[in-house]
Amino acid sequence: MASPLLYPALAEVALITYRDIKNGTNKDNPVAHLPVPSQYLSVVAVFGGLSLLPPSADRLGALLGWGFVVATALNVFTPGGRTLAAATGSKPKVVPTK
Repeated sequence: MASPLLYPALAEVALITYRDIKNGTNKDNPVAHLPVPSQYLSVVAVFGGLSLLPPSADRLGALLGWGFVVATALNVFTPGGRTLAAATGSKPKVVPTK
């Protein structure tokens, strides 16, 4: 039997690929319109971290995994890109040094 995280991870990869091909946001990539590798790497990092949960928490990991898929579909979580919090345009305070 496959890990319960396999299907949400594959759905996340498919969603990222579909969204980038549809939007054409990566026209300047070496392979035009395909996502940059950092987007796939972030999926591996997130779902790899979820796979470290103990076997008794498989259902929780799968639920969190599907939550990331829904967040990506709603553009709340953008793997390999800016998050909503970082994209607000606010500038950090610069404290002068003495």
